[in-house]
Amino acid sequence: MNNPEALPIDIAEQRKWLNDHKAETGLSWSQLAPKLDVKMSTLSAFANDTYAGNNAKIAEAIYRYRQLLISQAEIAFDMPDPPAYFETPTSRRIITMLSIAQRGRITLVAGAPGTSKSRAVRHYQASVSNVWVATMMPSTAGVNTMQQQVLESLGERDAKGTPLALTRRVMSMVRGSGGLIVIDEAQHTSEKALEEIRGWHDATGIGICLVGNEDVLTRLTLGSRKDAFARLASRVAQRMIFRGPMDGDALALADAWNVEADDQRAFLVEIAKKPGGLRTCTMLMETASMLAATERDTVKITHMHDAWAHLSTRQTPA
Repeated sequence: MNNPEALPIDIAEQRKWLNDHKAETGLSWSQLAPKLDVKMSTLSAFANDTYAGNNAKIAEAIYRYRQLLISQAEIAFDMPDPPAYFETPTSRRIITMLSIAQRGRITLVAGAPGTSKSRAVRHYQASVSNVWVATMMPSTAGVNTMQQQVLESLGERDAKGTPLALTRRVMSMVRGSGGLIVIDEAQHTSEKALEEIRGWHDATGIGICLVGNEDVLTRLTLGSRKDAFARLASRVAQRMIFRGPMDGDALALADAWNVEADDQRAFLVEIAKKPGGLRTCTMLMETASMLAATERDTVKITHMHDAWAHLSTRQTPA
């Protein structure tokens, strides 16, 4: 790669490339502008040779973007691409819990990160009608923000109103639907918000599945305000609690990546037991595939060991 500061940059040539690139890719100026870190109006004016500012600076930004595209093309390779969803023993159990919930029950799925909980939920949502997934965050912990998040999953964006008005809106939309509301990342939901969700179930019979880490279960049974959860806990029809991926989950991931060698499959089983679970295994396979591609080789166990050395060092706190 060349340092643009050390080379004379032909402004007219960069302008021609930019217009050709836009035509070839079909990208709009609003889509191209953030890629070059240049304002849309500036980029459009430069392309039309009407920009009154520092044209050399814009040409340099275009040149750097071209360098990025070249570097990405140089490492392009045929990396095994696992499907968005691949079935594992754990995902089958999660889908069973979701199916039970959609019969008008409340169920709980609690497990460690990296066990593909959210992926299984999204697969179920894509396969069955009337399934709404609301993903919680620390910023949606309260009743009102939780309601807004759920209403967005129901198709209503930027919902406004009092908590009572929003709850009435949710209940009117799900009553009689035979549907399922999945509260993903439920550990971020406050006590009052969980009580509000329980109220929806009691009033309409809507199925509810709380999906999150083990903190969800702890708060339902051993929390500082255990009595506040008694009504909800008593309505939880089924609980699925797991610490991390099963060996069969790691082997299913190996199948999705077309990993056949026994030593490589055993290594993935070992890595799946570490923090991050299947997510870490996926990152490892991506890195190993990149290392193998630079050598014009297929993935070997040595590539996987090198990839893990890289990942484990990167994930170690300073």
